[in-house]
Amino acid sequence: MRWTPALAFLLVLMLAACGGSGSGGTDSDGGDGEPTDAAETTDDGNGGNGGDDDGDGNGGNGSSGDLDQLAEDLTPPNSSETSRTTAGTVIFLTFTSTDSPDDLKSFYESAIADTGLEVFSTTSTQGTYSWIFGVDEGDGSGGIVTVSPDPNGGGSQVGVQVGTGE
Repeated sequence: MRWTPALAFLLVLMLAACGGSGSGGTDSDGGDGEPTDAAETTDDGNGGNGGDDDGDGNGGNGSSGDLDQLAEDLTPPNSSETSRTTAGTVIFLTFTSTDSPDDLKSFYESAIADTGLEVFSTTSTQGTYSWIFGVDEGDGSGGIVTVSPDPNGGGSQVGVQVGTGE
């Protein structure tokens, strides 16, 4: 199945988010029973600005602000956000866009490169495109973008999942 690498990477990101460090445990709702949104996510002190631990100059995405910026950088043009979920150090977003999947393919090939992240895998099946990307293949920081034709007509549906391995 072609989705297996993408699902495996997503599982690694989710496990990293749930098994993170610090004294706060794995409570993803901020302790108040309400889902945590991007504004409630706080920096856990593991990198502040995403310090460059491996010397490659990329810097990573160590703070929630950097993760929010990454999500913003990967927001497709001509789109509306349809959902946003933040769980620990992972952000899940979905969009609808009036742009075609082929147009968004060009956008994401540039946008992912512009973030300084490395693409590990690209998949194209029946008009759907997926990219798995990250700082370093063993790091756990990165994400997945999937673009598919909108079944309700022209345009596209987009899923963006980004997170840190902290």
